Amino acid sequence: MRHVITVDFGSTFTKIVVIDVEKRKILLSGKVPSSVGTDASIGLEHCFELAKTVISEKEFENALKLASSSAAGGLRMSVIGLTNSLSTLAGGSAALSAGAKIIANYSGLLTEKELTELEKSDTEIILLCGGYEHGNTSLVWENANMLAQSKVNVPIIYSGNSVLDKEIRRIMETHKKQCFIIENIIPKLGMLNVKPTQNVIRNLFLDHITDMKGFNVVKKEFNNPLVPTPVAVLAAGELLNRGTGSQEGLGPLLIIDVGGATTDVYSFNENKSYQGAKVIGCEEPFGKRTVEGDLGMRESSSGVMKESYLSAAAEELQIAEDLLRSSIRTRTQHIDYLPDSEMEARIDDRIAKTAVYVATRRHAGTISPSYSKKCQNIQSGKNLTEVSTVIGTGGILVHNQHPIEILQSAEKNSRDEDALLPEKVNIYLDTEYVLFSAGLLKEIDEDIAFEIMMKSIRRCE
Repeated sequence: MRHVITVDFGSTFTKIVVIDVEKRKILLSGKVPSSVGTDASIGLEHCFELAKTVISEKEFENALKLASSSAAGGLRMSVIGLTNSLSTLAGGSAALSAGAKIIANYSGLLTEKELTELEKSDTEIILLCGGYEHGNTSLVWENANMLAQSKVNVPIIYSGNSVLDKEIRRIMETHKKQCFIIENIIPKLGMLNVKPTQNVIRNLFLDHITDMKGFNVVKKEFNNPLVPTPVAVLAAGELLNRGTGSQEGLGPLLIIDVGGATTDVYSFNENKSYQGAKVIGCEEPFGKRTVEGDLGMRESSSGVMKESYLSAAAEELQIAEDLLRSSIRTRTQHIDYLPDSEMEARIDDRIAKTAVYVATRRHAGTISPSYSKKCQNIQSGKNLTEVSTVIGTGGILVHNQHPIEILQSAEKNSRDEDALLPEKVNIYLDTEYVLFSAGLLKEIDEDIAFEIMMKSIRRCE
């Protein structure tokens, strides 16, 4: 095997990276408009044509071909737990790290209104969890009954108190609901057991992706089952953090991807107690992903520039608020909009800066004073204070003239007294868009995957 060809099927672009594994060199990093809405094989064929401009026909035929996909936003999931700070948060963490997009989060006893929302939503999987082993059963059982008797017609994953396993399976089967009974996601206080749930979500992703038009043709071209793109990026980030047996990693880091519709934040570090604080709530994973569906450069730019940020942005840009509102409206209505003036480019920068600022603060944990004699402070969420590296990816960052200013928004400032954010970071850009590619290649050869990333990631000075 001399070459590896990696392809990512996205909703906007289908991306390709061609790697010479002997020379450990990126031969091509390109993209074509996505065709997943009509026939995914069309975009794939265009990508393969690009590949054949850098390798011969015979080399192409002998190349290992790997693929990932985030088409249609991956899987849309809803999570139902008992408490926001524990089971609902744990369920959300499992879903996000499996590559899904959470469209609804509920905690406690489902209300009729919430159930109606679920029935009318476009959710594709429901994750029901809650109750430690030998703990609460009543609320979980009531929620299961409501789901079983509802008009919901999507797979339901139960990952709660195992005491209810048989009864929940029975009631779901009685009402002809597809149900997966999995090990408890929080078997006891302080313990998180997400892998069994993640495995089911990823298998359902493969079932879901078969609905992509042209998939039957596409899947025959690859040597692996399609992997959710966020899962590939999580694998790449963990490798960058830890390194390999022969290459030292970068240590604690953040990956920030600012897109048109969402801003994704990935963190890779152990969640240590901050200055001896008592850590409460759900266990935080080493590799954590959050997705902010209201923070994006185009269709969700109005979510970034809410009234609370609009005035400050208009003042900084020295333009009228009405003009800024109009500019934002253009972006939400025309998602392919490109800035056509210096002012519009500055507005894009401001949107990106605010998206990074808000998304990282939602991702990070917080510290608060304790009124107990046993401890001074309480820590909730993930401690990012030891993070020293931020890697930006996505067009707005990679092609921007001021990426440092945008990504420095991830640093703690004077208004963030309670936020567990880094004080100072080194900023890099994924110039060749290879994170998904390296995540796929990691399963084949960690050393090559690591080297490929280090050749693509450029430090911003």
